[in-house]
Amino acid sequence: MTTLANQPRGFSRRPAARGSVIIFVFGVIILTAFLLTKLIDRAGGELLAEAKAGKRAPLREEAYGVLNATLAVLASVAATDGGLYAPAQGWKDPLTFVTGVPSPGYQAQVSFADESGLLSLPHTDPVTLQRYLEGLGLARTDAERVLDALLVWTKPDYTATTYEADPHQYENAALPYAPPQRPLHTWEELRSIRVTRELFFDEQGEWNELGEKFRAGLTLHDIGQINLNSAGSSVLTALGLDAQQTGNIAHSRADPRATPFYRSVPEASGAWGTDLGAVTAAGVTTTCLRIHVTISQGGHVFRLEAVVTSGKAPATTTVNPRISTAAAAPDTTPAVRNWTRNRIDSPFHILELREDTGP
Repeated sequence: MTTLANQPRGFSRRPAARGSVIIFVFGVIILTAFLLTKLIDRAGGELLAEAKAGKRAPLREEAYGVLNATLAVLASVAATDGGLYAPAQGWKDPLTFVTGVPSPGYQAQVSFADESGLLSLPHTDPVTLQRYLEGLGLARTDAERVLDALLVWTKPDYTATTYEADPHQYENAALPYAPPQRPLHTWEELRSIRVTRELFFDEQGEWNELGEKFRAGLTLHDIGQINLNSAGSSVLTALGLDAQQTGNIAHSRADPRATPFYRSVPEASGAWGTDLGAVTAAGVTTTCLRIHVTISQGGHVFRLEAVVTSGKAPATTTVNPRISTAAAAPDTTPAVRNWTRNRIDSPFHILELREDTGP
């Protein structure tokens, strides 16, 4: 048996110890490299976020400047012409009336959608709403189901006429809930209503064609009168006009020789050969307007969407402090309104503001 004393004089355990140290050092190096890589990745992400925020701030400033300028032009036109009727009145491209907006190096686009040319869902009576639903192609029974479900969801004093709309059936859901019994706040609430979920959404929960058509002619804002200058055929049908009358209106609108907009209901009635005097909800002015502002510089884009109204602002309206929403009656004579990039004196109230930084 070989003993330690009998081992050769050159034998030593040091090589094995040195090997362990080398492996340990390699492990430390690998761990350090991994941590440094993670640190660099995180720092890079933060730098990119800061760079994006740095680009976003001036774009955002320009967007609000363009919105302010647009409101100034609209206020001036309304004061001069007695109201807003349609973009053909002269406010289709509002930036042609101002200078210095946007700043050099930026590109701006402004477009409009007249919310007052749509049926106001919280303001529309059941008969008109059912006509609208049937005009979309829904069978009478399905239109009645949708109407029943919507009234249960939005009216505190309404009693359901079908089991599908019975508010108690929501208590049996996987996550029990109850109808809020107030007007819709967003279109997404329709996903929570059994009948509308079945008819307006596909199996993946996305809006189907019928759902998109349903939203296209409606607004969630409470608007008293519908602007005949911008109302579409589905809205006109809901107001009680027949196919021949809506066809005459469409033909007149397509005629380049026809008047592009009308300043009174009798004027529109005479031009279209249709008596609109009995339509109590009919009007000719734009009282609620959706404004789209797009600002770009190089590959950077910022989008701002605002819904403004010239009527009385709801008590719960939340607005951006950059824009004054103080009520003011339009001047009877043209006047120069004082405005700056951050504040404007106009008769409009801001109902919605949405920002999108884009790609």
